[in-house]
Amino acid sequence: MNDNFLFIILALAITAVVVLVLMARLLRSRSATDKSQDAANAKVYREQLAELTAEQAQGLLTDEVYVQARDELTRRLLEDTPDDSNALGAKPQRAFVSAVVIAVALPVCALSTYWALGEPDGLNPQKTAADSEKHPDLEAMAASLASKLETDSGNVQRWVMLGRTYRALDQYDKALDAYQKALKLGADDDIALERVEILAQKNGGHFEGEPWRVIRQVLAKNARHYGGLLLAGSASYAGGDYKQAIHYWTQVREQLESDDQDAPGLDIALNKAREKLSMPAQNTLPAPATSAADAVGFKQGQSISGRVVLDAQWHSKVAPTDTVFIYALAANGERMPLAIKRSNVGSLPMDFVLDDSTAMDASRKLSMQDKVIVKVRVSKSGEAMPRPGDLMGSVGPVAVGTQHLKITINEQVR
Repeated sequence: MNDNFLFIILALAITAVVVLVLMARLLRSRSATDKSQDAANAKVYREQLAELTAEQAQGLLTDEVYVQARDELTRRLLEDTPDDSNALGAKPQRAFVSAVVIAVALPVCALSTYWALGEPDGLNPQKTAADSEKHPDLEAMAASLASKLETDSGNVQRWVMLGRTYRALDQYDKALDAYQKALKLGADDDIALERVEILAQKNGGHFEGEPWRVIRQVLAKNARHYGGLLLAGSASYAGGDYKQAIHYWTQVREQLESDDQDAPGLDIALNKAREKLSMPAQNTLPAPATSAADAVGFKQGQSISGRVVLDAQWHSKVAPTDTVFIYALAANGERMPLAIKRSNVGSLPMDFVLDDSTAMDASRKLSMQDKVIVKVRVSKSGEAMPRPGDLMGSVGPVAVGTQHLKITINEQVR
């Protein structure tokens, strides 16, 4: 049984027991009080009536005085003892209403208190798992960079690195501040574009205002600025201006060689923008790399190949230019990729081959492993470090040499 589910059941059970005990105690105490009061009144009446009877027998009271005194006692007893239609109904009714109020108010107050002072998100297993896997390394890195910048505040690259680290931690305000300090030390168009991209991300993907102003300033100085044109196309696409997106992305495409790794994704992005305008697609897409391993001289036993697809539920959450990382990790838990490829969402679904030619470190090759885990990650930021909001897919452990894998991107990093 799920621990969180068990916690909820036990909490409800304990609350129910407490409420039932309080209700029973309240109703019983009210009933007992009423009955004991009636008994006391009756006892006093009997004692006083016995005294009157004794006095009459002794000749101390005449018959007329005795009858008057007895009637007075009876009247007082009736006044002190409620009749069935009034007190005997009203008091139990008031006791029942009070008990019901407690039965409702106690759980509500307990829940409200827990919601205000407790940790409701702790009942969410995905959130709990995500919180346990927060980026302590990134947080330590940010703290270290910030500490170093206190004594060396003139290091531009360190400010940029701090900004990227804060961005990975979703601390956008701190990231923007770090980039701003880097820009004060030296104007740089690439840094300025990174900063406004974070600003747009903070604003929910909207480029209106400062982001667009900076993009236009960069392009005014250099109309062929690669990053400026690429970001201008993304901003236009996000704003629904698909014709303008085609205009900017076409200029980017003209700067790329046919075998550039960014070309396939950009071609897909252009065709998606054309599709939005009901324009015919251009057949500029490369053929699937089904024999890429043989083309570079690697045997299948030293490579892993397969196909990556994006689950339909995430199509509306990505842009064609979002970065796709495909990489293999050693099955022993090492976090440094053995081999990695980079592409764009626009290329999906896509075939891939990982081998020693895509190794990150010549001393750690895919061919040296028996089994690996193959992962795919979609990153809007283009950062190599995973961050919340990225999409993921994985398979493995699988033996090196496995071919025709299918990896579905169907999870989101929390």
